[in-house]
Formats: sequence, structure tokens, C-alpha cells
Amino acid sequence: MKIVKTKLDYSHLYTLLDINSIVVGEIIPYDICIKKNEEYIIIIEAGTLISEALHAKLQKQEALYIAKADETKQILSCESLKYYIRHNRDNPKKRIELLYDVTEQLFEIFMNHPENKIHANCVTLIIKSIIYLIKHDSNFARSTMPHFINNDALVNHSLHVAIYSLILGNKLRFSDEQLLQLGTAAILHDVGLKKIDHSVIEKTTGLSEAESKNVQQHPKYSVEIIEQNKIHDPYILDAVMHHHERYDGSGYPNHLTKSKISDFASILAICDVFDALTSVRPHRKQYSSFEALKMMMKDSEMVNQFNQKYLLIALKLL
Repeated sequence: MKIVKTKLDYSHLYTLLDINSIVVGEIIPYDICIKKNEEYIIIIEAGTLISEALHAKLQKQEALYIAKADETKQILSCESLKYYIRHNRDNPKKRIELLYDVTEQLFEIFMNHPENKIHANCVTLIIKSIIYLIKHDSNFARSTMPHFINNDALVNHSLHVAIYSLILGNKLRFSDEQLLQLGTAAILHDVGLKKIDHSVIEKTTGLSEAESKNVQQHPKYSVEIIEQNKIHDPYILDAVMHHHERYDGSGYPNHLTKSKISDFASILAICDVFDALTSVRPHRKQYSSFEALKMMMKDSEMVNQFNQKYLLIALKLL
């Protein structure tokens, strides 16, 4: 029998890459190929930083290709986030920019959706990326916080509370499953604010009694929205419902005290207030991390409101 050698056709596995999609100073999360003698050869590997010189060389190529399986990696999204995070894990500024971008995508869909749609899988992918970074960088908090955008935007606040909560949870040696539950609760804890009149939330003067009662409904609204999106984990729902409870019983909605407040809710309470104090507000100055934690530990109005054990850990980490 005569054996005839044939070349396999791999063209259906590759597609042309637009050179204009490659940005100088960015790390690409996919391989770039050229075609030579009907074969596709990798000339730039995923994880490569595109310098001006390298970009100039790529422009001289007759055609560039990318595997069709990698097409989704060209655009930053929930699904591609893990690739971008992995290749930028040692760049504190870039990695937080990536998290901001994808979290903003998540919240934009939610805020504009008439039925309050939350992409639960996107939430999971964001939280897993944060967990990955925290475990990769033992100094994650201090290296990342200088790049935070500390305004009162819901999307930024939600991401910050998730990051702070996961840093604390990791220090407390929570399991990966617990961290995912905690992070999910943290990033979604304030989604109920969508149901509160925007003018009340943005008010720079004191709220009336009726307005205060209205705002205090947001944990309940958050739980309703989360359940509406088929997230029924009792640990997540409890943490969201009770993130405004206080150890001295002065919180809401149920005026719980000390041991009646779950660990997750206690952590969210600390991280929620900490981010609020360290963010810009129209009616007061922005406090430093040290000033905020000192206030939470010693201010006459806050001294008995938080889990002191967790607060001391936060003081060392943040």
C-alpha cells in the first residue's frame, strides 16, 4: 500500500486579526500568528507587552491571525476577564482598571434593565478574579488601594466593598466557597438602592424621617432583587439583609445585636462604612484609611457598632 502524505487544512481554526485592535502598552491575552506555507505560526505569545517597536514590526506583516477559539479574548468582558487579570496580575493599576471596567458593564446592564437583570455568572467571574489576585499578592490591599476611584458611585462602592470583604475573609481563612458567597453578597449588597428615589440618595442635607425610613428599605429591596435573579443562598441573603445591623442594636432593619449578626454581615458592615468614609461625599471631607478605622474604633457614635475582632484585623490589613 502506498502512503500519500497530505497537509491538513487548519484555516477554519484561525481568523484575521485587525492590527488596529492591538494597543501599545497593553498586554495581549491571546497568541498572534502569521501564515507561512499554509501553516499558522505563533509570533507573539499571550502575556506579551506590546511595545512601540513590537507594534511597528507587527504592522509590517502582510496578515496577522488569531485562533477562533481566542476571538472572545479580544474584548474585555466577564468571560474574558480572567485572561486579562492573569496577564496583568502584577500591575496594580491595570488590574483594578480591569475590575472597574467589567463591574461597570455588570451594573450598567442591571441599572438599565426594566426587570433588574443581574448576570449571576458575571458576578461569580468577577469575585473569582478578585480572590485569585488576593491569593497571588499578599500585599494586595496596600498595593491596590492607591488606585481606587473613591467617589460615591454605586459601581465603585460595590466593587470596593467586595475587595475589602474578600481581603478580610481570606485573612480569616474562609474556604473558597465561603469567599465566593461573601464576595457575591458584598458586590450586590446595595443593588436595592435602584428602587430608592435618586434625589433622596443624592441629597446633601439631612434626610427627613420619611426619607430615612425609605432609604432603610434598601437592604430588603436588595434581597428581593437578588432572589428575583434566582440567587437563593441563605448566607448571601442574610449578609445583604443585615449589612446595616450594628453590634449595639442601633442598626436596621431588625436591630440585631452582637452574636445575632452573622460573620458575613459583620464583615460587610465594616467594609461598607470604611469605604463610605474613605470616599468623596458632597457634605464632608474624604478621610484617610487610618482616620476612617480610628473613627470606627474610637468615635463615640461608632465605638460599639462593629465586631472589634474584625475591625482590628482590618486595621492591620488596610
